[in-house]
Amino acid sequence: MGPGTAGRRHGARGAGLLLALAASAWPQGEEPKATATAAKTEVTVGETFAVEVRATGPAGTTFTFPGEAVRETFELRTPAAPGTPAPGGASPPPPDTHRYEAIVFALGEAEVPAIPVRYRLPDGALGEVETEPIPLKVVSLLPRDQDEQKLADIRGPVGVGIGRAFWLGLAGVALLGAAAAAWLWSRRGRKEPAAVPPTPPLSPDEEALRAMDALVASGRLARGEYRPFYIDLTVIAKRYLERRLEAPILEMTTAEMLAHLRSNPQGGLDLVAPLRDLAGAADRIKFARGAGLHDEAVRHLAGVRGLVRDLEARRRPAAPEGGQAA
Repeated sequence: MGPGTAGRRHGARGAGLLLALAASAWPQGEEPKATATAAKTEVTVGETFAVEVRATGPAGTTFTFPGEAVRETFELRTPAAPGTPAPGGASPPPPDTHRYEAIVFALGEAEVPAIPVRYRLPDGALGEVETEPIPLKVVSLLPRDQDEQKLADIRGPVGVGIGRAFWLGLAGVALLGAAAAAWLWSRRGRKEPAAVPPTPPLSPDEEALRAMDALVASGRLARGEYRPFYIDLTVIAKRYLERRLEAPILEMTTAEMLAHLRSNPQGGLDLVAPLRDLAGAADRIKFARGAGLHDEAVRHLAGVRGLVRDLEARRRPAAPEGGQAA
């Protein structure tokens, strides 16, 4: 047996010994796992917060994290490419850790969903583990107290000095007033035209129906401009309900509006259902960058028209037996 053969045998024994030590360093029967933690569990609608996923496994295991997870009411995105320095000088995460930016678009109880993490063991075996969901509490940006929702001064009044510009402006106003008085004096003997009576304001239902006709005439629906179409249609529906129910519907979130309709004597499931359907489609278009469909948009437009008709019919007095309502 030559020296070369002996050296190869010693090298093979050394490699086998290293593999045995690596295998014994990891507890028997324990599998790779992934754990997710959120920077905060009480957030507001649309607020961005951090989520960190850490994976553990035997020495030499490599992990692959998903780049994003987008749902109807939740978004999870990677803020920067792996290896790019984090904003503010923070060090990038280690290879077994991944950081995300998360946003929630619904009120009430929500959660960070389970995040799948793929792994490859040192022996080449492939697999996947998931993190546990993280419960979240999503609150409204509006204060609960009605008085706190009113505008208030944050600074006291500031004195204004009177200078030359003020006196020049005052003189100009006086000259204009004198010219206007002279013009009125010259027209005293003329017959003044009859005053035009003011146009009475439109009723809430007539205003909403005319606004929807104008939205169709604008051509946005025909051109497939779904984002501005859904924004305008949502405002029309909320403004109608605000005028008819005398409630600040335009200032409410979707969840607050639906809760108010359920508790209102004039509300009901037949009003809540079309508005919930419309709000869900509008959120997908505005927040989740969804693609709107023409038939679905036409159906939502018809749903708002039907909502106006149903609520107006509900407000009319019931016809007496054997006759018609006055």
